[in-house]
Amino acid sequence: MIQDVAKTDIDLGAWEELMKKGITNAISGLSQMVQKKITVDSVLISRIPAKEVIDLVGGPETLIVGIYLNFSGAANGHLMLAHRPEVAYALLGMILGEEPVKRNDISDYELSALSEMGNITGSFFLNAIADTLGITLYPSPPSVIIDMAGAIMGIALAEILQESDEVMVVDTVFTTDDQSAGGRFMIMPNESFVQLSQHYAR
Repeated sequence: MIQDVAKTDIDLGAWEELMKKGITNAISGLSQMVQKKITVDSVLISRIPAKEVIDLVGGPETLIVGIYLNFSGAANGHLMLAHRPEVAYALLGMILGEEPVKRNDISDYELSALSEMGNITGSFFLNAIADTLGITLYPSPPSVIIDMAGAIMGIALAEILQESDEVMVVDTVFTTDDQSAGGRFMIMPNESFVQLSQHYAR
């Protein structure tokens, strides 16, 4: 079963190397999008029980901005960028070149900008992973959802828990010359992705 593989056979060092390659490429894509140099100040990678993911973003009733996409091809899985609203505004400030302003809503224009951010970062992340493993991965169009964490993440987690009881979480802090923002990038792979990654470890 995948639970046994995840707990005993995964080379976490190899996973970390793969994730760092993916994140570095994703930030490179984001840098091209905003036409600013973005520096990654930190990358913290951890593997946690899937049931604890919602608590990681503040609990099921915490309002978050989720940018979600799934991927298919040689392996399947889910990617999610989960942000508190104040972090989402900071990201919008980076993307749009404006000072972040806290409000109670996000305009359609800003939602479109977040969606494009998800598209760029997700595609660049998956391309780096696919190139390293010598496989093909296809990202879906991203969805931007503003809701309680439990509602946003419940569907994806229900599917993941059928095969795996753990999730890879990448916490990053990145800056431009005048702004900074932290992001939480969640990688929720299925069994085929886990198995493919082990060939990289070998």
